[in-house]
Amino acid sequence: MADYLVTYDFKDSASKQWEEFVKCAELEGFIYVYNVGEELARLTNTTLWGEFENKTAAKAAFERAQAAAGKKIGRTITLEKRVITKMADVFVRSDKKKKPDSRWTKSTSFETCRAHQKNDPFFAY
Repeated sequence: MADYLVTYDFKDSASKQWEEFVKCAELEGFIYVYNVGEELARLTNTTLWGEFENKTAAKAAFERAQAAAGKKIGRTITLEKRVITKMADVFVRSDKKKKPDSRWTKSTSFETCRAHQKNDPFFAY
């Protein structure tokens, strides 16, 4: 398993599509909270990351999330641009970062980030 970053643009429409997409993407293994050293940081809007076997698996998970979100909002979400890349030497700057809260600290970095995204109001989408 490796960390993959995806950044994307959807065709502008109702803002509900992004909120619904983020919910569906989380179910597919993509999140927007990232571990940077000893702190957790919120990634930029329309940027997610997850742990996948390869880039094909990451792409398939993204497309499943996109389709599921479209179903929930009742219309097709049009993807304009997307970049999927394996994360290696990453630098993240975020105005939204903090030390992990012990209530949501898990056994892996990914699960800690996911728990903070789901539970910590500081990282609410």
